Amino acid sequence: MVEMTARLASFFCLLVAVPAAANVAASTRTPAAFTLSPGTARTRSEVLGEELSFDCLEAEREEACRFEARYRLRNGTSEAEVIDAAFLGIRVREVSVEFDGEPLPVEEGQMDSPEGALGRLTRTSVERFGFTLTLPPGRGGELVVRGVVQLERRFLPSGYEWPAVQARHVLLSSDRRRATHWDIDYLLGPIRSWAGSPELHVTVRIPSAWEVGSSPDTSARTLPEATGWQVRREGAHAVAERRLEAASAPEWLNIALTQRKPWWIPGGVQLGVGARLGDGSRFMARLGYQLAAPESFLHSLSVETDFREQLVLTPLTQYATPQILIIPSLGLGVGVPVQVLPEARPGLRLLVDLHFGPVGAVLSWDHYPRLREGSDPFSRLTLLLQGGL
Repeated sequence: MVEMTARLASFFCLLVAVPAAANVAASTRTPAAFTLSPGTARTRSEVLGEELSFDCLEAEREEACRFEARYRLRNGTSEAEVIDAAFLGIRVREVSVEFDGEPLPVEEGQMDSPEGALGRLTRTSVERFGFTLTLPPGRGGELVVRGVVQLERRFLPSGYEWPAVQARHVLLSSDRRRATHWDIDYLLGPIRSWAGSPELHVTVRIPSAWEVGSSPDTSARTLPEATGWQVRREGAHAVAERRLEAASAPEWLNIALTQRKPWWIPGGVQLGVGARLGDGSRFMARLGYQLAAPESFLHSLSVETDFREQLVLTPLTQYATPQILIIPSLGLGVGVPVQVLPEARPGLRLLVDLHFGPVGAVLSWDHYPRLREGSDPFSRLTLLLQGGL
């Protein structure tokens, strides 16, 4: 199984306070450190609230989202506070920072996440965007960080089970997964290095057919859940919202975007050779195409012929079990065989097949009822060895 690459991403502002000086330009400051939940506030200034938004309307084409984090700050003391700050993110680019509408110089660097701090993100390369912020005494302001985050596709192992349409058509069938998941991981712990107990308001804009959720644990191999998210529709897109309190929030918030695939799954070509059994037995060949809609129901259109005087067209639907390791896929179906040669005549087909991968055996029973005076009903039994592409 292919190992999943490091998942995306974390965004946050980590700010560390230092003693202010009358001559701000000459003050000495210590660069911010990458830590989680230090336990006590490091700044005298407070974060009153955080608005975090992701615009993922073009995520399908770009596999990226634009983000904006807005922090409402307030220095309630009688002294100015000079703060060295760093916005850290994984797979982020085009990061800009401004305070009260004025852009701040940003110094880009790279660092490694600490052992054990981020669980599955440990040893992930972290982009660091450092900047300096000065908060006057008794005043507040708004810090805004903008950028682009590259989404990480989630890998969910299938184990040893394959849907019938994929097992039978290994060459032409599309990816069997019914949904694609992308992840963003937003670190909440560092906000507690600020004074105050802010509320975090998260907004995610997505195409209307997509879903937003979060993983219930730190595993990248679980399906996301929509618990805690509120979604509303706005025309061609949807908006998902969630609110969290910094004091009681987990260390990190997973944001999982889910794109459901079409309800039908392309299959592939069927090729079969065998014989019609019983009286009038003869060689028969089959050519057809099969697809799944939904995953466990296979639909096909085939033509069967002996290349001389028999020609039958058959639309058919069957239920097929998945292939589980060495246990083959079993199918039961019903169809309408339409005999074209030697004379046009509709009938009823019952079918049972057993496939191991793309190779299988197919047994079908066709019954043609009496249609008019002078025509006799008859039945045919056919056994074919069938392969799928």
